[in-house]
Amino acid sequence: MPATSVFGPFRLEPAVRTLYRDGKVVKLGSRAFDILVMLVERRGTVVTPRELMAVAWQGLVVGESNVRVQIANLRQALGRDCEGAGYIASIPGRGYAFLARVERLVQTQPPPSPSPTWRSGTWSWRWIGPTA
Repeated sequence: MPATSVFGPFRLEPAVRTLYRDGKVVKLGSRAFDILVMLVERRGTVVTPRELMAVAWQGLVVGESNVRVQIANLRQALGRDCEGAGYIASIPGRGYAFLARVERLVQTQPPPSPSPTWRSGTWSWRWIGPTA
């Protein structure tokens, strides 16, 4: 599963299939979300419509116009960055590229949950592990 990515005011969390803008959920369709994940993962490189179709439609035969509709939906949802540029560029005759700088967030392991320990003949739920 791709890592959580942050770009501009957005936070993309593929694991829970959610895009946030300033902490609020941005509604995206399933196909638009799949396309966005692929574009963000391959930031700065050209992704062909055929590659996007393979990810978003998984084996269904669709035309490139379907990709154009999803890209238009994404552009509308994302808007423009603080400098007025769009996040997704069309590369004529080749495909699309994601332009924004992307920061990948490292997933840390959650702290271990306390487990019961045997102490003086009784079970205790007191945490006796390392303290933070």
